Order: sequence, then structure tokens, then C-alpha cells
Amino acid sequence: MPNDPSLEHRWRNQSVTQVRCDRRDPCGNCQDAGVSCCRQRETKRRSKITRPQEYRIINSPHSPRLQITPEYEIDAKLADINDYSLAELMPEHFIPSHDLGDSYEPWAIMSYDPAYDAQVTVQHQLQHLQGLTGDRRRVLESALSVIGVLSDDSRGLVEGKQFNEQLGELPRVPSTELLTWMLKDIQSERFGSFIADYFRHISKPTLKGMCLSLLHNKASPCESMIYTVCVNATAYRFLITIINLEDDPELVLGLKQSATEYRLAAQAALKQIPLPTTPSIALLQAFICGAFLYQACGDVGLSGNLIKSACKICIDLDLHNAVLHGNATEEEIFCFIRCYTLNRNYAFKSQKSWCPFDAQLPSNLCDLYPIHPPISEFLLIHLDLAHVQDTLLSCYLSGSLTKKGVLPLHHTGNYLLRKMQYIQGRMNQAEISTLKFAYQSVMTAILYLLQTDKPQVISTTENYLQSARRELSTLVSMCQSAEEQSAVNLLNRTVLLYPATAYLVLFCNVIATSDIGDFSLMKAMVDCLARSGISYPLVQLRTLFQRILNISEAFFIEEGSPVQRTPLEPQSYSSLSYPVGNPFSISWNTDEMLLTSQY
Repeated sequence: MPNDPSLEHRWRNQSVTQVRCDRRDPCGNCQDAGVSCCRQRETKRRSKITRPQEYRIINSPHSPRLQITPEYEIDAKLADINDYSLAELMPEHFIPSHDLGDSYEPWAIMSYDPAYDAQVTVQHQLQHLQGLTGDRRRVLESALSVIGVLSDDSRGLVEGKQFNEQLGELPRVPSTELLTWMLKDIQSERFGSFIADYFRHISKPTLKGMCLSLLHNKASPCESMIYTVCVNATAYRFLITIINLEDDPELVLGLKQSATEYRLAAQAALKQIPLPTTPSIALLQAFICGAFLYQACGDVGLSGNLIKSACKICIDLDLHNAVLHGNATEEEIFCFIRCYTLNRNYAFKSQKSWCPFDAQLPSNLCDLYPIHPPISEFLLIHLDLAHVQDTLLSCYLSGSLTKKGVLPLHHTGNYLLRKMQYIQGRMNQAEISTLKFAYQSVMTAILYLLQTDKPQVISTTENYLQSARRELSTLVSMCQSAEEQSAVNLLNRTVLLYPATAYLVLFCNVIATSDIGDFSLMKAMVDCLARSGISYPLVQLRTLFQRILNISEAFFIEEGSPVQRTPLEPQSYSSLSYPVGNPFSISWNTDEMLLTSQY
């Protein structure tokens, strides 16, 4: 019986089926068994290695609140990370088609299209401007089709104008001398309270610990990248502050070169932070630093994404509750304040609600934290403006303009105007021009919305026109009084962070009333954007504004009133003169060269 060939054949078949494939090509186990490998599986098995459970935040489609998902669901795939793309490493529900915002990955595509703002604003004006003649209405309607999508050819305008950032090998950490200088002068009285507050989301002991860890190579690879972002970003901002106080041209040139190197090192390290990364205060600080860096470069989309990711880390760490209940440290307070203000700012610009937490700062926040030095008035005003922006955003998104009628919007508008009046009273002590521009931009948005309140449409039309003029005049004055690169940095921190409503409102008024003064102000704004070294978003905005300006000029010529296109020269700034016939005069403060509001 043992010699039965049929039994031997069945035994060999059983042996073949019991050979375990080792997934190599060719399969070593199959070769040892002397059989052919019939493997058809192309995907790899899940790893059976158990690891400590980590967590990551995701949005649930069934709840507006963020939920915590165990990391073990994707942990098996991470064992073979070299064989998968980033998208393959995540569950399908984890990465939306166009937005990685559900993770801490900040490199998703988020763009703000100025042409969309233009179309919405012009359409809004068409619905609410009274007494438009047929030819003027046709001009505004034609503008909707002319605006369209901006040509991609404008990207070529910035190639060759931007500073060459190929500086070779970038430093991982600033020199010991610079670190000592930073730790000594940061948050000192030398820079003023509002500059000192910029550095307070990373405390001096934390910054010192990061520096020592990098110098002595005591940090893990992930921590090393995070610390590199924080230290180099702080060094960049510190040197920029010193440059603004320095008069020696040669020293300024050297400091600018060093500052650029530290900025590039921080940005490079930011992109090398491994994902997934366990949420921590250090990661939160790195994302906030990165948001400031990309904001200064004009990359509003990436800066907004970094703040969005930072807010989600706040949720994961329960930082917002700790701050609101008086249980946070000083650097945690300032991390939360930065997330709160910048998130509201970006949401207000895009008119999309992507704030992951609904937290209103209490009026007694300073009483909860008797810290020294106290929070600067500059930052507290920005907090109040963020609250106003949040309320305005709820009006946009809740349908107050079309569904809830006039009464809710009227009461909300009155509340916001009272709030802005309170803010304005405190701004007399804040000598920061960008803050006044921010205030005026928010005021324009409030009055612009109140235009839909039909019983008050005439008075609000005049008010928001005056506010729009003040907003653009403030920006024009700041740009004309600044040197080239400072003006570009100023534009990145102002006009890119707020809606383009003011310019578009003036355009519609030019077509409706043939106001030559508004046309001159529009022309001055375009001239401000004609700077060398501007970022691509500024090129997009300039292209849009130039198209609108061309439409306005063509309308004047068609009416038989040629426009003299002479640039608006910087004057003594005691006043900004307008051609005869402009019904609004704008007064200026000669000491600050800034707009003095007249509400």
C-alpha cells in the first residue's frame, strides 16, 4: 500500500498546497519545495506588528465635531511605507479629493480666487444699486464676463523678479551667538509690546530647550524637524525686527541674507516633518510659525492651511477648553490666540466656515491670566476684530441676506457697528497702520452687508463708499511711504488677507456715477501693486484690478470724457487730493501718515 503511486501523487499535491509563499520573486519557499509559484496576489498583507495606539483627528460626515480615530487602522500599511504613496497610506474617508485638511498635512490645495470675489461683488451691486441707466447696467453686466478666470500667463510675470532662493546648503540651527542674542532681547522693551507678543507663542524656556536639543543633537528625527522650524522661524522674525531698527546699509544687507537663509531652512524643515505625527504643543508651534512665514511670502493658501491644521491640533490637545477655563500656560494662551484670530481672518476672506472649534473668548480673559507683561492692546484689538469677523461670517453662511429677512440683519449690523465704534476708540493708542487697514476692511464689509437693508439703503450706500475709500487710501498711503521690499511685505500682510470688496465697490460706483475721484484711487491702487518681486497672488490681484480699471477707462472714453492716466505721486500726506467734483474728502494725520476715521 505505501508503494501505491496514486497515494504518492495525492501526498505530493497536499505538499504543494501547504507551501507558504514568501512573496518574493521568485518565491524562495516554492523553489525549495520544487514547485511552481502560482501566486496571484499583488497587494501586500497587513503587518501583524502591534504598536502603541496613536490618534489622529478626522471629521465625521455625521457630526460637525471632530472625532478621534485609532491609528492602528492604518498602522499596518505604514510598515511598508516605501511601497505606498501618501494617498494610499490613508483610509478613503481620510483624504478628500482636493483637501488634506482632515489630517495635520498642511500641503493641500487651498486657493483664494480674486475673480470669484469680483463676480460676487459686482452681481451684488447690480441687485442693489438704484437708478442705474440701461447703458451703465450693461457695462456692469459685461464686466462679469470680462473678469472670468485670470490667465495663467500672469505667472510668468514673477519669474525672474523674485529673489534667487537657491542658497546652497541651509543651516539647521542658527549660530550660538545669534541664539544668545535672541534669548536676551526677545520680549524685551526694546521692540515694544506688540512685537514682543509675536514671540510669546514659544516661551523663552521652550525656545532655549529647542536650541540646546539641536546644538547637542539630543532630539529625535521628528522633534529635530519641528524644533528646526521653530528656531529658524524665530531667528528670521528676530532679524527682520532688527533690520527695521538698523540704519547701516551694509549691516542691513548682511542681516537680510541671513534672515532669508533662516526662513528657507524653516520652510524646508516644515515640509520634512514626518506624518502621521503625534499632536503636541511643539507641532502646534511649528505650524503657527510656518503660517507666519508663508503669510509674509504671500502664500495665503498654504498659510491658511497651516492655521487650519493648527486649530485641529488645539482640539486634539483640548487646548481651547484649557484656555477658556484659566488652566493654560502663557505659551498655550498665545498659541490659541494666534489660531483663533488667524482662523477667523482666513475664513472671513474665503467666506467659508472651516473653523474646527466654536469658542468665544471671554471678556475677562486678561483677568484669568494676570501675566506679566500683559497682552498688548494691539493683539487684543485683533481679537475683537476676529470676533466681529466671526459674526459677519455667520451672516454670510446662515442665509441672513436672503432667507431671514431684514430684521435679523439690521439688529446684527447695529451690534457690529457698536462693537466697531468701541474698537475705534481704543485704536487711537495703536500706531500700527496695518491694524487700521484691517479695521477699515471689516467696517467696509459690515456696511456692504447693511446695503441689503432696504429702509437704510441710501444712507448705507454713502457710508460704505466712504469706508471703501478710506480703506484703499490707507493702503495707498502706506505703500507710497515705504521702500520697495517693505511695500511688498506690507501688501502680503494686508490686501491678500482681506476681501477685495472695497476696490470692486468703487468700480461699481465709477460706472454708476462717473466719479473721477474713485477712478483715481483705483489707479493708485494698481500702481501700488506694480512692484518688483511681488508674489504670484499679488500678480493675480493686480491683473484683476487692471482689467477692471480698463473697463472703467473705456466707459469714460465712450462717454466723451477721456481720463488723464497720470500716476498719483506721493505728497506731503497731510491730505490726499481728489479732482474737483468728488463729494468726499479724506483727512489724514500728519504724524502717522494714516487715515483718521470720522465715524
